[in-house]
Amino acid sequence: MKRRVLAGLLTCAMGISLLAGAGSAAAEDVYDMNMEIITYGFDDVDLQVVEDAVNEISVPEIGVRVHFVTVPISEMMTKLPLLAASNEKMDLVQSGLLSTPSVLASQGLIQSMNGYLSDAMVEKAGRLIHAGMIGDEIYAYPGTLYSSVLSCFLYDTALAEEYHIEIPEILTTAEDYDNFFSQIVESGMPQYAVSMGDGVAAELSYGHNFDALGDATYIANGCIMDPVNGTTVENWYATDKYKETCDMHRDWFEKGYALPDSISNGYTVFDSMTQGQVFGFFSRLSSGSNLAYWSAQCGKELGAIPLNEGCYFMDTAGTMNTAWSISTSSENPQKTADFLELMYNNLEITNLLDLGIEGQHYVTREGSHIVDYPEGVDAGSVGYGHTIGTYGDQKDAYFRTPITDEFVDNIEVWGEHNENTVISSFMGYTFDTTNVASEITAVIAEIGKYGPSLNCGVVDPEDILPTFLDALEAAGMSKIIEENQKQLDAWMAAQK
Repeated sequence: MKRRVLAGLLTCAMGISLLAGAGSAAAEDVYDMNMEIITYGFDDVDLQVVEDAVNEISVPEIGVRVHFVTVPISEMMTKLPLLAASNEKMDLVQSGLLSTPSVLASQGLIQSMNGYLSDAMVEKAGRLIHAGMIGDEIYAYPGTLYSSVLSCFLYDTALAEEYHIEIPEILTTAEDYDNFFSQIVESGMPQYAVSMGDGVAAELSYGHNFDALGDATYIANGCIMDPVNGTTVENWYATDKYKETCDMHRDWFEKGYALPDSISNGYTVFDSMTQGQVFGFFSRLSSGSNLAYWSAQCGKELGAIPLNEGCYFMDTAGTMNTAWSISTSSENPQKTADFLELMYNNLEITNLLDLGIEGQHYVTREGSHIVDYPEGVDAGSVGYGHTIGTYGDQKDAYFRTPITDEFVDNIEVWGEHNENTVISSFMGYTFDTTNVASEITAVIAEIGKYGPSLNCGVVDPEDILPTFLDALEAAGMSKIIEENQKQLDAWMAAQK
């Protein structure tokens, strides 16, 4: 893809005139760009200070003056449609956090980025660029370029040392799990071996690297069990693998390996770890939630045991989680794309957006990617740094603890070039659920009714699973899978 020549010439001419001190005439060519900033419901007190610092770089560099438009995450689903309805401008938006680029594109809220993204930006994204494509058009750019996940069993290293637990290199078979969990119970430690949590959205943490085709929470759209070579959409809950998983979890429950009331006690698996109820839990590690992050969440030093084949996994849903798009209301898509590129290639811009101003909101450590709060400042009193999103290329960025230099130095392990990464062949495919929306609602209700108890092992799969499968069929699961398969076949044909 090539930049639009006219826009590129104007940008260069404007930059030269600004540097030459051309003054007000050149300033008229500066584009005022509105950038969506997602918050937890409050604005950082130094938001304007950081915005001004960003503009000190972006105006002379590319002729863009950024205006932060804060949107509480509770209003994220409605803000962009409301702005569009009232003809209010937005330029750069987050398109994957609570929605998907395909949904926003179908609603006419984001536009194709073809012709605006430079060749270098497309090349930087690599295969991940396909996750934000609809047909031949790019509608979203991946927020993180290191979007793979690794399913693991996370455990308390202090307990492992105290009770002399032999830690396996990998957990693959039912026998592996039984040998591991039995020694924990027999060690005499008062903790249960594992918490299964409330059983919701649990399957993908257990190392099943199938492509959930856009619904990693309920797996209500069907799935591709072999995301590299498979082409058939299946009902996950009717597969042999799901039955084997339910049987294994039932065995853990009956043998006393699993916290018996996790489904009803109201605690997350992290709560149970923090309170010392369990030795470990299942989770997916990623560049955004690595081992140091989960250790900080639990207040314990954790270790990790990879599951199944120990493969890292990439798919569309994970890649688009923090994606960026250009709104259809943007008055200058090229300038918006120029700023997106600056954000990914200018380390100072990246760190400003993520951390704020050096010396005021953070201080660096010599020779380190890790930063600290300035003296007398903490997470509660710092004036900037409570936004939600991923800014720029993490490979060169600064991070706060509990991220470590080791993590930053090895961040590319989460990227597509890791030889141990499985990349779904369906990167870029998104299921349009419009024709089966009512069936999906009904199927999700049945999954919520039966799934958690099966996942936690508190019921016998021999008794409950057949009833569950009948309920899914009555709710319309076959119709959903048929519609998904039809769309997937058309998508695959278009790729040839």
